[in-house]
Parts: sequence; C-alpha cells; structure tokens
Amino acid sequence: MVRKILVVVDDRPVTQSAIDHAIEMAQTHRADIFFFGVLPHYDYPAVDMLPVADISVEGLQAKAAAEASRLLAAASAWAERCGVHSHRATAMAGDAAHAVADAAIKRHCDLIVVGNEDHNAVVRLLNGSIVPGLISKATVPVLVCRDRPLRAKRNSHLRRPFDNKIAVRELGTRDDEEPND
Repeated sequence: MVRKILVVVDDRPVTQSAIDHAIEMAQTHRADIFFFGVLPHYDYPAVDMLPVADISVEGLQAKAAAEASRLLAAASAWAERCGVHSHRATAMAGDAAHAVADAAIKRHCDLIVVGNEDHNAVVRLLNGSIVPGLISKATVPVLVCRDRPLRAKRNSHLRRPFDNKIAVRELGTRDDEEPND
C-alpha cells in the first residue's frame, strides 16, 4: 500500500510527466505527495580563481533556491487542484541521489518518483542524471517515468492539431447512406 510518495522536482520537461504519474497514483491510493527539490551545492575555493561571472556563490545559491521554490509551489498547487494533499521541501547536497534517498527515509515515503529523459547512458552521465545513483542508494521502490504526450483532461484548453474535421469528399467515394455495390 502506497501512503506517501516522494517526487523529485527539477526544471527538466520530463519532470511534468513524473508529477502527473505521482498525482494519478496518489489519487488512486489516497496517498500524500512530498515534492522534493535538490539544490546544487557550490563548493568552489575563492582563492586563485578568475572572475567568471558577476555573481557570487551566495547569489547563485539564492537564485537556485528561488527557482526551486517556484517549481515546488507550482507542483504543489497542481496536486492540490487535483485533490491530493502535498508537502514540499528542498535540500542542498553535492550528491543529489543520496539526498533524495535520505529524504524518502526521513519522511517515511513508500515510493520515489523521478523523471528520466530518453537518452543513452553516456548522455545521462554527462547531463548528471540522478537515476542510476538513486536506484542503487534508495531503500524504497523507485518509479522512473519517461516523458509522455499532453493529457487531454489537463490541457483541454490547448488546441489539438487534428480536432478540426474538415469535410472533404474524394472522387469515387460514397456517402454513409448509399448502399454497397
């Protein structure tokens, strides 16, 4: 029985698919959702560095925290609109997979839901995917979600390209009322 679901939230498009899956599961099992964001930990020495940017490490961390807070608030608002009780939290860590696994233990979660882009292992390694590390470090089941198309229920206000049915009749066709030959 799934009672608490931890969802990893970040700024990748595939995260929306993970959020959708988690909300559907929470609705089915009447579970709570913990939206969790991992903030990057910048551990750069200040000595002997050339100035690369006009922003300090603290400024980068503040911007990352503000963006994570915005993403978590949007995910939580979507869950609440769907009738699912949600919580949100962030953590700053060098190893995101370890932080997510620890958060699942501390919050007594039964399942971790994470999004994964459709790339090969080398691209995932270069992009910094937490999925391989999370699968090996987590003590609870991990549901890895891939991106899926927009759902009609959620995005009913969006125009779908094949909704407009144009009445076209080709030569040599018949109406539905005409008898077969």
